[in-house]
Amino acid sequence: MKVFLMFSDKNISAKGETYYAKDDLVADLELEPIISCMAQKDETIKTMCRAALFSPLKSADEIRYRQENLKDALQNPDAVRQLYDITVETEKKRKKAWLWLSSMYLSSTFSNAVDLVKLYTEMLRELRLVADRSLPGFRSDGFRRLLAMFQRELDDDYFQTVRSHLESLRDSKGMLISSKLGSHLQGVGYVLRRNDRKGFWTRWRFAPSYTIAPRDDAGATDLVRRCDRAINEATNALAQAAEHLEDFFAVLRGELAFYVGCLNLADQLRRLDMPVCMPELLPQSGSSRNWKELYDISLALTKNGKVVGNDLNTGDKRLYIITGANQGGKTTFLRSIGQAQLMAQCGMFVGAGSFAAPVRPLIFTHFKKEEDSAMKSGKLDEELLRMSRLADHLESGALMLFNESFAVTNEREGSEICRQITQALIENGVEVFSVTHLDVFAEAFLEDRRTQYLRAQRLENGERTFKIIPGEPLRTAYGEDLYRQIFATAK
Repeated sequence: MKVFLMFSDKNISAKGETYYAKDDLVADLELEPIISCMAQKDETIKTMCRAALFSPLKSADEIRYRQENLKDALQNPDAVRQLYDITVETEKKRKKAWLWLSSMYLSSTFSNAVDLVKLYTEMLRELRLVADRSLPGFRSDGFRRLLAMFQRELDDDYFQTVRSHLESLRDSKGMLISSKLGSHLQGVGYVLRRNDRKGFWTRWRFAPSYTIAPRDDAGATDLVRRCDRAINEATNALAQAAEHLEDFFAVLRGELAFYVGCLNLADQLRRLDMPVCMPELLPQSGSSRNWKELYDISLALTKNGKVVGNDLNTGDKRLYIITGANQGGKTTFLRSIGQAQLMAQCGMFVGAGSFAAPVRPLIFTHFKKEEDSAMKSGKLDEELLRMSRLADHLESGALMLFNESFAVTNEREGSEICRQITQALIENGVEVFSVTHLDVFAEAFLEDRRTQYLRAQRLENGERTFKIIPGEPLRTAYGEDLYRQIFATAK
């Protein structure tokens, strides 16, 4: 049995892909509040959501397949949660019963395998019952295929057959084995026999028998060895069946965990009255971006309230330079773009009223860092080294987010460094968003038609609206507004 809820033809790995600078991405985009909200302290959900976020899909078909499954999950949250809860309960029961397939005693492995198959069979019946109730409400290929498989493969005849075999293997009347005499009068060809056939006990009730004496340890040991030889083949078959079922439940739990995590996040955002939408992913070769009410999900979750969203509608742009007043929402805007791109490319909804953007194979961030007292070199050296390492992993079509990078040196030097790096990136097909206070750098691309200038909105009275609007850079960050605000408050 296959799950195929994350991909149409394969299972997702819980480890995800190896994503360079993943920790920087989590910190810079403040992804931890999002992941924590999705997980709700469930480690399986946390692991799978991280794996999905850092395994961005590059195929439009793969993204649409997962989006359709997520739409179904959002329409049938109770059924999806019931399926996930069954997989969680299965694992709890297995651990509680101390059933393991690795044992030095073959008889223990045999006994545990029988009990495991019995446990998994009981939980498979629970899955089938959910499928019977819920299948008509699902429309996506992924969920319909999974639920239909439960109905088709796990019919009543299947459960009756499995139950009959397990009861026979667990018969309290004892174990029947047979063998033949070998060329040296030794036992060969040991076979485990069924003892539930009609007339079995009548036939063998008066057959010759031998009872091992209570203190005959050698005889008891010999009998155990003969039984082990008889049950060896059955034990292998049972153990393989139990391992297959264990793997199936683990994969099912993992893939359902992603959708339950999405349900948890969607529920919380609805409580905060913040919009979510299914994004439209454009071809990687595209350069258009269009969204409405795009917001920083982490900020909304941390604030536990509504936050300001932003609109954008551009085409044929490769560079976005964002300037404007201090504390005007520029970094928050940058985070919202990175969050939305990651979430969109793992098949999730995004925090916006609408969202359309090109597929990006890689997403990297280069945010200014706080001073590190243990640093052996200066902050500029650290920023340049970090950029050099990122450049080794960048490729055409990637998305690069800069936040006040290379501003630790003087205006002229910092602007030139930033200009040269940005120019090289866009010439090699990398899309760049850059928040900056470097005026010389910001003005260097005024004649470039591929550049979109954005600015943090400031009202005439100095109030910040936290809106990012089209606008060329101004030669001030309005630091005096903050000065007046701080000292007026102090008085």
